[in-house]
Amino acid sequence: MTKTKRWIYLLLFIIMIPLGIGTRSTGVILPDLIRNYGGDTFFATCIFFGVRFLATQKQLSKVGAIAYLICLCIETLQLYQAPWIQKVRHTYPFGLLLGYGFVWSDWICYAVGVVVALTITYPLEYLLFQNTRNKNL
Repeated sequence: MTKTKRWIYLLLFIIMIPLGIGTRSTGVILPDLIRNYGGDTFFATCIFFGVRFLATQKQLSKVGAIAYLICLCIETLQLYQAPWIQKVRHTYPFGLLLGYGFVWSDWICYAVGVVVALTITYPLEYLLFQNTRNKNL
């Protein structure tokens, strides 16, 4: 059962990546709210599914808390502006992962992203993994 869970959460993790990048694409016509905040929201959702992939036996509330803390740590790291990390941030993959500047509103986006992930995960685990749901919810 754990192996099946891992594959499902890996798939969800992978799906979130293009969704998040898509919100940042200049060629896509999206409402301003989604263009401005969607990437950070999908980032937190992706982090949640990555943590869940690694910790399939943890309670979902703990996975959510861990994912949110990871997002906050990465956001807070953006306050560090040494030249070497600025060079790293200006490469495409690390720019997406580490971000460029600290913004308080991102904390709200991360919270929304974790809530979205939990909203997806609770019914998913209830429907697919009923025999382990009491332990993991």
